[in-house]
Formats: sequence, structure tokens, C-alpha cells
Amino acid sequence: MINSHLKKKLIKSVHILTHLPVYVFNEQFQLENLYVSDRVYVLPYDFKAYCGGLNQPLPFVFSGALEEVFISYSYPGTILIIGPFTTLHLTEDLIKERIHSYTARSAIWPNLFSYLKHLPFFSLGDVRDFLIHLNYLFTGKADCPYSEDLHLQVEQNKILFDEKKLEDCDWRVFQPEYYTYRYEEQLLALVREGNTQKLQKSLALLSNSIIPASTKKPLRSEKNYTIVVLEKLAALAIQSGHDIITIYQLRDYYIQLLEEKSQLIDVLYVRDCAIIHFTQLFHDNVNKNYSPVTQSIIQYIGLNLYTSLNLKEISKKFFISETALCSRFKKETGFSVIAYIHYRKINESKLLLKAGLPPTEVAANLHYYDYSHFSRTFKKFTGISPKEFQLKRESLPPPSFLDTYCPKKLE
Repeated sequence: MINSHLKKKLIKSVHILTHLPVYVFNEQFQLENLYVSDRVYVLPYDFKAYCGGLNQPLPFVFSGALEEVFISYSYPGTILIIGPFTTLHLTEDLIKERIHSYTARSAIWPNLFSYLKHLPFFSLGDVRDFLIHLNYLFTGKADCPYSEDLHLQVEQNKILFDEKKLEDCDWRVFQPEYYTYRYEEQLLALVREGNTQKLQKSLALLSNSIIPASTKKPLRSEKNYTIVVLEKLAALAIQSGHDIITIYQLRDYYIQLLEEKSQLIDVLYVRDCAIIHFTQLFHDNVNKNYSPVTQSIIQYIGLNLYTSLNLKEISKKFFISETALCSRFKKETGFSVIAYIHYRKINESKLLLKAGLPPTEVAANLHYYDYSHFSRTFKKFTGISPKEFQLKRESLPPPSFLDTYCPKKLE
């Protein structure tokens, strides 16, 4: 017996491989899920009224009002309806003939024309093999679960849709831009929850057949779309109170990693890693539950590392006394304001040193009193001097949000 999560992944794989809409009903014919993409439209068919009202087993193949074809497949606890598609190559004349013979409502002709024009083509022989594949997926048996007369089934089993509902249908759902927007909204909602386990499970179930805006090269298209996703993840993180500088560094790190890839599968891997990484940030931020004031102070510190930050200036900026500022920041973060400022400056100095800037310039840029002050502070946090750190040949790891944003230990 296939467990529930695996069954959902198998059902989604059917949608991804065929690009066909997949309706998922329970035994009471209540719709539990619908996988769609921007490549195939769906009409407001009442499958429950038709299929649920039958006093006999569900036909494996049946047709719609416009002679489009659907496949049904039943599995314990689940009923799948897959389609629509066509078993004929539809010319414009044939499409118009079908539409005009079905309805005289000229107002819905354009939508019906677009619907039929975008139908995928499968032969009935393909349908037979498809049913065998479905049966193997869910039972492990490569048997034919249908009666042989598929043509007769298609003709005899016809379902109609409500034309009034069609007039009210929002066809934007099937436009690529709108479909992409809906997918990204679902994705960002999952990231915002900060639950990486839920994210990984849900990503496998989201209807996510996104085709990026075309360029001459598919690799460039996928990279461009990944950069768009990274920008939205970064914006979401900043809006939620994460440190601006750190988030931009993290975004840029993934963009650099992305541009190094030459295979499509590697681009997808980088995208998924970034999504999971940003979700982890939200998980940690949810657990911290910083107040808006503390979040703003952290962002302010991050934006002003190249100035001479001090308690008096920060308290004045946020209209709070120095005593209250120190008390609140210490209570919520576990660190004093001054210790946190030094930690952030030292972390920033590591990047500058690895970029080749002389230690004396780094000290001046970060507004330390003098090089001696900078060197002592640097050694306090790292255990070595700035010059020793710069001479190390190994490259720095990517900026870690957990290390930068909330250091576990400040001596």
C-alpha cells in the first residue's frame, strides 16, 4: 500500500510529465487538489454531478461537451480525472465547427476557441499505454485496467459544462504571468512560515510547471528566473526584519553560484538550495520573535557599519533612552549593543580583508579609533590578527546568516 505522501508525489508526477490537468477527488467525490499549468485550460465541468451520480463503475475514458477527452482512474480512497486533451489534430475550421455546433453564444466563442486550440494531442493508443502506466504506478501491475472498446467509451460517456459559469470564468488563471504569480505567492507563503520540513513536502506537491520568459538559450532563461526568485526572497526577508546587508550578501552569493553553473539541473539545485536557506532564516527569526524596534535597530546597525556607531546616536535615532535601549536589546538578543556592533564590524572586515584591502584601510573604513584598536578587537573575536587572517589562503565560506545576524557567543 502506497503511503499518502508518496501517492501525492506520484499524482503530481503524472501532471508534470504529461502537462495535463489532474483533478484529485476523494471517495465522496470532494475535490482535494487540482494540478494545472499555463499550458492547458480547464472548463467548469461538474465532475461530481456526472461521475458521482453513476450507478456503475467510472468509465476509464469519457469526453467533454466539445469532444475533448478525459481519463479517469480510481485508487482506494482516491479518484483521478486527467485531462482535457484531444485524440485528433484540431484545425481552425474543425475547432470553429465544434464550437458553433455546441453553442450559439458568441460571447464565449473566443474562450472556447483558445481552450480547444491549446489542447494537447494524444492518440487513443497513447491513452491505453497511459492507463497501463497509471495502473503500474499505483498497483505495481502492468495490466490494462480498461475494456478494449475505447472509441465506444469516448462517444457514449459525455459530460457537459455550465455555460453560465464559463462566462464568469477568470481566464487570467491560465495566462503564464498570472499562473507564475500564483505559484510564487504559494512559494513565498511557505518560506514565510519558516518550516523547512513543510516546505520540502509542499514543494513536491505544488503545481509548479513554470516556463520562464524565453531567451535564445534555455539555460539563460532559467538563470534569469532564478534571479527573480532570489530578489523576491530577499525582499520578503528584509520586509520581515532581517538584516539588509546580510540578506543582500546572501542573495549575491547565490547569484554568483548560479552564474557558475552550466547545466540546467544545477540551476534548479541552486534555486532549491536558496529557497530552503531563506526558509531557515525565517524559522530562526520566528523563534527569536524580536520586537519591531529591535529589528529596526539591527537593520540600522547593518546599514551603518561604515560610520562611527554609538549608543547615544542610536538612542536618539529611535527616540529611546540609552538605558532602555541597552536593556531591551540585551533582553531580546542576549548581547549588548556595543558587542553586537563590534561583531558586525569584524564580520564585515573579514570580507574587506579577503578582498585585498590593507588592514589599516579596513580599520579606517569601519571607523575604528586607530589600527591598534581594530587589531585588538579583531583578535578578540577571531583569535588571530587582521594580517594573519589576510594571509590565510583558504577562501571564506558564504556569509552565514546564523553567524552574522545572531552570533552564538560574544566574549
